[in-house]
Amino acid sequence: MLVRMRRLRLSRAGLVWIFVLALAGGAAAIFFSFAAGAEPLATPHLGWWMIAIAFVAAEVCVVHLEFRRSAHSFSLADIPFVFGLIFSSAGSLALGAVAGSAVVYASRRQPPVKLAFNCAQLWLVVSVAVIITRAIAPDTGSGPRLWLGVVAAMLASGALTILCIAGAIAISEGGMRLGTVRQMLTMDLVVTLSNTTIAVAAALVVATDARALPLLAVPALTFFALYRGYMSERQRHEKLEFLYEANRTLSRSPEVAEALEGMLARSRDAFRAEIAEVILFHRDGVPLRTTLGPGDERAVMQRVDATVAAELAAVVADAQPVVSLPMPAASGHLRAYLEERGVRHAMVAMLPGEERTIGTIMVANRFGLARSFSPDDLKLLEALANNASVALQYDRLEQAVTQLRGLQEQLHHQAYHDPLTDLPNRALFMERVRHELDLAGQQVAVLFVDVDDFKTVNDSLGHGVGDALLVSIAGRLRRCVRPEDVVARLGGDEFAVMLPGVGDPIASGRMIATRITQSLDLPVRAGENLVSVHASVGIASSVQADRDADQLIRNADVAMYQAKSKGKARFEVFESSMAEEILRRHGIKEELAKAVEREQIVLEYQPIVELDTGRVVATEALVRWQHPLRGLMPPSQFVPLAEETGLIAPIGHHVLRQACLQVRAWEDADPDGPPPRMHVNLSVAELHDPGFVDRIRTAIAEAGIRPDNLVLEITETQLLGDPATSVQRLELLRDLGVRIALDDFGTGYSSLSYLHSLPLDILKVAKPFVDGLMGGGRESRFVVMILDLARALGLEVIAEGIETAEQVEVLRELKTEFGQGYYLAPPGAASKTGLGTALAG
Repeated sequence: MLVRMRRLRLSRAGLVWIFVLALAGGAAAIFFSFAAGAEPLATPHLGWWMIAIAFVAAEVCVVHLEFRRSAHSFSLADIPFVFGLIFSSAGSLALGAVAGSAVVYASRRQPPVKLAFNCAQLWLVVSVAVIITRAIAPDTGSGPRLWLGVVAAMLASGALTILCIAGAIAISEGGMRLGTVRQMLTMDLVVTLSNTTIAVAAALVVATDARALPLLAVPALTFFALYRGYMSERQRHEKLEFLYEANRTLSRSPEVAEALEGMLARSRDAFRAEIAEVILFHRDGVPLRTTLGPGDERAVMQRVDATVAAELAAVVADAQPVVSLPMPAASGHLRAYLEERGVRHAMVAMLPGEERTIGTIMVANRFGLARSFSPDDLKLLEALANNASVALQYDRLEQAVTQLRGLQEQLHHQAYHDPLTDLPNRALFMERVRHELDLAGQQVAVLFVDVDDFKTVNDSLGHGVGDALLVSIAGRLRRCVRPEDVVARLGGDEFAVMLPGVGDPIASGRMIATRITQSLDLPVRAGENLVSVHASVGIASSVQADRDADQLIRNADVAMYQAKSKGKARFEVFESSMAEEILRRHGIKEELAKAVEREQIVLEYQPIVELDTGRVVATEALVRWQHPLRGLMPPSQFVPLAEETGLIAPIGHHVLRQACLQVRAWEDADPDGPPPRMHVNLSVAELHDPGFVDRIRTAIAEAGIRPDNLVLEITETQLLGDPATSVQRLELLRDLGVRIALDDFGTGYSSLSYLHSLPLDILKVAKPFVDGLMGGGRESRFVVMILDLARALGLEVIAEGIETAEQVEVLRELKTEFGQGYYLAPPGAASKTGLGTALAG
């Protein structure tokens, strides 16, 4: 890894040298092809050595100008540049500018590559400036064309200088932001325009009467000295203000993390840097990092590798409390850490304590042309570090670490526990199962628990009641197991139980499953409601899962589905044959998705009979699946799957259209007969679909039937899932002329008192009450109550599930109008409904 990084650095340095050589080659080509023969445009003529001396003098007078997040060097070098364009030949200007600047750069001990770059780019911009000046002012003289040519040449050369610098930085540092380049160009435009206008004015004085030049030099140098003094005083004031604000932020913020973020934000602005970072050292050896940058990135009190923190602390010491960090850093761990964070240049100061160093503060990646930190910056950072150390007292550090650990424990708990029930979640449960399976000789049982018909409760009583129900069920599950067992909520209404360290997993699983199912025999409190609920449980053993945690959970899940298919409210133990049944069920789901397209969804019709006369007055459309291999499948075998997969809506739409078309066919076959009436069942998904009413209207119009020929049946639980929406949709259907029937009345969670507020036409008495008529007990009295209530509300009553002549006789005695059931007529094809004929006497 270290070898690769060295190669990367060497390759970047090589690319910079290639870039410098390209600049030098371009400068030579442009100069000797277009600029070399250019003669002075005005007198007096200046030799190259005069230009060189002027450049040396100008570069000594430098002011560092700060603009937003950039730093720029403001010097008088533009003045000799302008003089050279006007009073020197191209050769003298190029030689003098490069020679004088090289002397200054060498005295500053610049690296060879930087010295070569500065000389090459200066030669290039001089050549371009000469060409632009001579293009605009080709003749000698000191008129406006010369002024315009010089200004244009200087602005172009300044922009070219910025682009060359940006290119070198991008190559050496792996990129440069476009916004930074724009800032550099903007600031250079202001500085260059100011310097150029002063230089042109001075050149005009020299061209007119050179003896007046000292008179111009005195105010210019005075202005420069005053401006430099003003900038120095301004920077001193800004430093004091920065230290005051940073110290106030540290002392007034109640939380250490908040205080550090405030100080770092101010530090980034003050030093015009991308990154500001504090690492605090705690007594227990756990270093904590708070960082702002680059950009919007932030980290608050995050753990740092102790080796990295120690190596960073070793960079500073009592003898040298603040340093400019060389890149790459000498230490391997520290180097990798800084390179990963994108640190290119930085300064680091220690946070001194009374007994030990309490941390370090680092500022990195300065914006602008000044890509390194000055001695003044180091002194300012040292002052900030000393002030921060006083504000960050030991007790505040201990408080911060304690709060951090509490927060980490809370986040860890939230990551591995269900927020509603506070049970372990799926991730923690799987982790615990894997841990137990890894222990040699341990046998594990897993129970998969699914709440039966939870969706019905959730839809009918609301999500708040559903959540309260899940919390109560979680409490009952906890009371059914041992302290060492694990109860988890996997999601939705699914729970899981792990029984570790059991001698006989299946026997232990059966015992706990029995406790669970028995614990749910009594109603469960959900908020202010008592809800009757049960659960289906699947049991699996680690013996059958080959100690594979994922397989063990899948086996328990398969066993749970088997329990549901056998009637719910029970438990089943996993057997290998069950997996085949699940695969078969999955195959049916895949085929069901294509059944509507292939016209395999068909209808049968069961007559509804007037009990006194035996006349068929209506029919109910019952959906069937004409499977190519399994034959005619009843709805119980595929409607639940359709609801799970979301296919119930297209199936329901298909049933509605076919039923309406069948009504039209019966009317056409017997135009003089009584108008046929068709009952069609609705699902919750259809009722809550915003476009459902429009589809009803379209189906009636396409079939050409009267709206009152259609009766839509819906159950109580569907109505109560979203009462406001349900009533609104039913009112719209009533406005169309469609009739509404309440199916399976008496089996829901509601009372009889809500009936008067619903737009109903028909009540259908559920089969369990019809079955209980012969006993003459509660069911018989309930049917009498329904009949009395229906008469008071003006509703028709249909008794469902009639299977014997005795039931017909009792219903007649109770003056029930209509009935439906296998005794009266089984479901059949449209031609066998007996519409208009008597089926019972």
